[in-house]
Amino acid sequence: MTAPDTLAAVPPRAALPAWRSLLEERWQQRLNALTELALAYHDAQESFGDGLAGTADTARPQRLLRQATAARRALGDTEEALARLSAGSFGRCEQCAGAIAATELLAEPETRYCTECVAGSWVALAG
Repeated sequence: MTAPDTLAAVPPRAALPAWRSLLEERWQQRLNALTELALAYHDAQESFGDGLAGTADTARPQRLLRQATAARRALGDTEEALARLSAGSFGRCEQCAGAIAATELLAEPETRYCTECVAGSWVALAG
């Protein structure tokens, strides 16, 4: 599926079904990836636990666990974006309630903050 064809700052109501479809497709892809990683982790852990794995394989379960954790976070981000879409706040910054640029949403539909708030947080962290 391609991204919705809107470039408005906050998605117009007519574009919401396209955004929902895009996010639901991303959710399914991320769920599939998480499932595959979780199964691979459990298989690797089982082999490692049985003493069948060699020393080269001892890092594999930990690597798979880190990947599965990242995949779960990504899935959660997509679930939160779907919730914002349902609540009517999709495309609005969670910090300032300003519009998130369409280019940002097209690049990462799960985006929660506008570029100004992201830049401000980096400035604050830099000291």
